[in-house]
Parts: sequence; C-alpha cells; structure tokens
Amino acid sequence: MVKIEDLKRINLLRDIPDHILEILAREAQLNIYGTDTQLMTIHEEVDTFFMLIMGQVAVKKELTPQIDIIFDYIQSGSSFGTSALMEGSTASYNAVCQEPCEAITLSGKRIRELFKDNHELAYYMLQGAARQYKKKMDIRAKMIMKTLDENPEQKKDIHDIENLTPVI
Repeated sequence: MVKIEDLKRINLLRDIPDHILEILAREAQLNIYGTDTQLMTIHEEVDTFFMLIMGQVAVKKELTPQIDIIFDYIQSGSSFGTSALMEGSTASYNAVCQEPCEAITLSGKRIRELFKDNHELAYYMLQGAARQYKKKMDIRAKMIMKTLDENPEQKKDIHDIENLTPVI
C-alpha cells in the first residue's frame, strides 16, 4: 500500500479526489530501483504503469550499438508506461534508470479491472494522461519551431505551420 501523500506528488494524479486516490493507494506498490535498471524493454509487453517519486529515467531507443536516441528524461512527479492501460501493448522504447529511483507502480491488468468497476477513476486517470500527452506534444512543437527559426529556408516549405500541435 502507498500513502495518498505520495500519490499527490504525481502530476498525472493532481486533480484526483482523495476517495479515488484511496483506491489507487490500496493497489499500488512502492519500489526502489538502482542505477541502470531497465524498467521497460522495446518490443516487450507493457504491463506496469510507473509514477516516479524520486530519480530520473531515460526513455530511449538504440539507433546503432554505439548510439542511443534519448526521447525524454522522466523526472520526479512524472509517469510513464501509460500503454499498460491497454491490453496487449508492447514497448516502443527502453526505459532505464539514470540514477537510483523510487517509483509507485500499478499493474496494468489491475488498473483495467478497476476502470471497469470505477468509471470515475478511469475518467480522472485518462484526463491526467491526456494532459500529460498534450504537454509533451507542445514541448516537441516548440522544439520544432525553434529548429525552423534557426533554419528559415526549410520553414517556407511547411504548410499549416500554425497547427503544428495536435488538439486532443
């Protein structure tokens, strides 16, 4: 069992009322992982949803044996493994602890069962996941715009640039 105070430290859960957090607190586990622990592996089933309390996790994919592409660094308060909410999902990246990490975990199978029984829980969790996704897309759009500002010759060929960030 996890403390409600720990769950409130997670951005995705910030708008969830205490009576719903109590459900998650009963189901969640608190885990400590060492540096270089691989939490998710590309092409393997995603069966755990992670909420990072402490530490940093790199989300990456190997381009060559010498080169990894880092998609993101997950920081304290963030979550990943949202694909665990969908049955049969596989990872499209590796997730590796960059330092010792403390994470709250939930079984994907158990979350899906809870969603069937408690639509309010499903609503709040999916609302938080959508908010998190939009924030990441906004950041990526700003990065693309910065790159285009630094390379104006490429900008002229892009149509509908104002709508670069998808609306969800």
